Amino acid sequence: MGLLLVILAISVNIVNISCSNCPDRQWIEQSLTKACIPGATVIVVNATHTLYEEAFGFQSLVPPVPMNIDESIFPLASLSKTFIAAAVMQLVEKELVDLDTDVNQYLSEPNKRIFHPQYPSHSITLRKLLSHSASIFVDYTVQNTYYQPGDTAYEQNTLADMVYQYVNPNTSNWLPKPPGSVTSYSNEGAALAALVVERVAKISYSEYVKEKILKPLGVDISKAGVRLSDFATTENLVKHYAYAFNTSYLEGWKYFIPQLNITQIPGDLPTWLHIPDFSFNFYPSGLLRMSTKTLSVYLRMFINNGSSILLPRSIAEMRTIVGGGLIPPYNHDSTSDSTGGAPPPPQYGLSWYWTTMSDGRRYIGHTGFLPGMSHLMLVNEKHSIGVILLTNADILGPTHLAREIAETGINIHMSLFQCFDANTVNPTVSPTGGPTVAASAFRVTTTLFDFSVTIFIFLWFLLF
Repeated sequence: MGLLLVILAISVNIVNISCSNCPDRQWIEQSLTKACIPGATVIVVNATHTLYEEAFGFQSLVPPVPMNIDESIFPLASLSKTFIAAAVMQLVEKELVDLDTDVNQYLSEPNKRIFHPQYPSHSITLRKLLSHSASIFVDYTVQNTYYQPGDTAYEQNTLADMVYQYVNPNTSNWLPKPPGSVTSYSNEGAALAALVVERVAKISYSEYVKEKILKPLGVDISKAGVRLSDFATTENLVKHYAYAFNTSYLEGWKYFIPQLNITQIPGDLPTWLHIPDFSFNFYPSGLLRMSTKTLSVYLRMFINNGSSILLPRSIAEMRTIVGGGLIPPYNHDSTSDSTGGAPPPPQYGLSWYWTTMSDGRRYIGHTGFLPGMSHLMLVNEKHSIGVILLTNADILGPTHLAREIAETGINIHMSLFQCFDANTVNPTVSPTGGPTVAASAFRVTTTLFDFSVTIFIFLWFLLF
């Protein structure tokens, strides 16, 4: 296949890529369509440049509005958690917090101490919270109740209210294991770490992210936020969709999340269901909103060992597997063999986690899932290339498409890593002085990568 020069308008210098093992736009479009993904944005970066960016499909189906790398605003789902680690490490650098100190010291609530009721002597620390090893677990059916229409959740309770309601010694939201002895993914635990940031910095967590992380990176913070009211207009907010093959899919959604007015878009089944915008008070764990381009600036910071907002040692700390990889995942299904030939489970650093693909290569990053949103952000083991894929496809509802959507995301990522990781990138100045990037046309690669069983469980049971 001959090389074709594709010019993409972005605000960086030209990057010349010459490669023959890259996916083309048609293959990506066909992959997304086959998996019933209405829209997606893809971006590839290194420490200094955007290497590739492209938008596919629609941010809104009715009325039809195309996806846009710069303008389409996504809720980041669990990719948001990586910002919690960045905020915590900034406070660690200032010696305002310590990763291994009991968080009650920073919360300053002597009458509301947080501890495991069965293991009160095992302190809850920021390191345990950020590595999902604090033994906090809230059933997913309870998590369904968090979602509230529009911004109403923020009018009902604060972040602190929700944390103390669900993470306290008088609840059953604890695993029967000492903190620090097992890992179990916890949105509430991550949100507790964000509450520590609020209390120590004496500023709301959402404002902290804007002022201390995004603004120093040169991001227009008017285009990032949490609440719908944070944005001058909601026209650029990406709409949430789920695909319904028959009426039982809509009935299933209404059963699990009745508080959201989920509706079928006009037309006969099978067709799309529209999930309206929502809020929840554990927002640091899953509801930061920004464009793919803004998120890519943040990812470049991570690859660039902190850029201007973190020290290299903090990035190294975030990448280091907590417990040296010796902390096992908690088996929520005691009737099954948790090892049973499955790929190795993810290994947690601080908010970021490592996963091994079926080709043996390791990547660090995060998945992100909300009703009507499925995302993946990964960085290669060499810490040189990062890939972001944001979509408004659903992987949580009653659908058999979940595995296909997950595998599509993995396949796109792996194909892009195969393309860019194998080629030397030579930045040059644009001959016109304009903000463009050049790259070869991408060619289809058909190698499929199996999805980690452990992560796949996340797709069903983790709500953000």
